[in-house]
Amino acid sequence: MSELMIVYISATVSFVFLCIGGVAGYLVNEWKHESIYQREYEQETALHPEMYDSNGYILNEELLSVRFTDDFDESED
Repeated sequence: MSELMIVYISATVSFVFLCIGGVAGYLVNEWKHESIYQREYEQETALHPEMYDSNGYILNEELLSVRFTDDFDESED
């Protein structure tokens, strides 16, 4: 085999493996992102345990919420 044929075969094989790796990497990346986004969506739709009654149903009554604000003014000292 001549050196030119070895270089041609090496370049061709390298290009084929580059294409296969690119396609495989793209597909694995899409699968990974879909599984991550699905898990995040499931976590967003899950409510806290306090939102359920003793039978496991969501509470439909009005709940109390408290918001703390920092209205401290240092000039009052």
